[in-house]
Amino acid sequence: MQPIKTSAFLITAGALSVSMTSTVLAADAKLNGHEIGTKVRLIHFDRDFENDSSDREQTALGVELNYRSPQFNDIVGLGVSGYLVQDIDDDGATREDILMLDDGELDGFSLIGQAFINLTPTKNSVIKIGRQKHKSIFLSSSGSRAVPNTFRGVNAVFKPVKGLSIYGAMYDEWSRRARDDFEGFATDRSEEGDIDYVGILGAKYKVGNYTIEGEYLTSKDYLSKLGVRGSYTHKLAASSLKFSGGVFTSSDDGDLFVTAAESGDLDDENEPGAVSGVTSSSNDGLGAYIEAAWKKGGATISLAFTKIDEIWIEDNFTGDHGTNPFPTRSAIGPDLTNSNEKVVKLKVTYDWKETLPGLKTSIAFAKGRDAENSADASLGSADEEYRELDIRYKIPALKGLSFRGLYHDYSSDETGAVDGVKGDDRDIRLYLDYRYAFK
Repeated sequence: MQPIKTSAFLITAGALSVSMTSTVLAADAKLNGHEIGTKVRLIHFDRDFENDSSDREQTALGVELNYRSPQFNDIVGLGVSGYLVQDIDDDGATREDILMLDDGELDGFSLIGQAFINLTPTKNSVIKIGRQKHKSIFLSSSGSRAVPNTFRGVNAVFKPVKGLSIYGAMYDEWSRRARDDFEGFATDRSEEGDIDYVGILGAKYKVGNYTIEGEYLTSKDYLSKLGVRGSYTHKLAASSLKFSGGVFTSSDDGDLFVTAAESGDLDDENEPGAVSGVTSSSNDGLGAYIEAAWKKGGATISLAFTKIDEIWIEDNFTGDHGTNPFPTRSAIGPDLTNSNEKVVKLKVTYDWKETLPGLKTSIAFAKGRDAENSADASLGSADEEYRELDIRYKIPALKGLSFRGLYHDYSSDETGAVDGVKGDDRDIRLYLDYRYAFK
């Protein structure tokens, strides 16, 4: 692969300078409760795969302009976010990572990512209607690309008593992380919109050092998920110990769950007589984890273990990368939730606030063993592992400017076929972000 062009960096540096200058000049504007903010992101992906034909680099500039109105009469407000992604450079395989793939070419794009009405009928409740970001156990708007993906629908949160949140959401369309439009939900074998909606119902309760939360998700006529997790933090004289655990299920939930509807991870095409896109399939996924994290000063050391019974499916619909609730997950790459897989992860994080304020680093290593073909264990087995280095730096000299560098190295040892286990890859992702809120 070729290095990023010098001109690309000059263009980007100029764009960042213009953005920062304009925001500083407008800093004294009186907005009277209206919130206007901007985020500019320079992003670069460098991905190398076992199959060299898939190797690629992409660099882009992402811009978000966000507006939130005050709550008029303490009841109704508005929110709008415009997204713009500008292509700076790309090389190698033509795949949709940061940039949009259109007619065989990679390019930038723009869209109205958020446009919602914000209702507060009572002081303890909030209802959002329209295009919006979402974050919960099984469904989240990803922040790993130039701009986030969003969902269209209704999201409500109710807090009846201190520490308790009850929430629900129903969405019928979404924007992919690198697309310029909204689309209906589908499986890998169905037409767009065949999944009528994705619905969520959940609750979270925190009291003292204890937290417990649960969530149910239904991807209409396709897949359902149910999970619960909890944690307890024990304070010591100069440190703390946090213990957590969770159990999560995934299950086929209707006529859309046919052979190869989840083609990336499920091996159901290996079932005798199975016809892709036609034969009914099944899933009774189950996974559980435990984790312990010790924190002292700026250091946090965590050790987690996950056991999967039948394969737990991460993706809720085609194009989705799900939200993996297991702490043994990687920031990039395979899910490590294959049938019979057992995963151990060690992670060390350090906040360098005493010597270099703003800098945080983490190193992680995970090993997954005994993964099996989800249709027939005799058809395949594998071990897989990954190593990750994550560097984050909030630059003190300029408020709102931050850098993140992520290095990920994945390898596997596979016998036969296990769809959820991938070929070796090395991934480098760089982010330079600038945020400013007009006041």
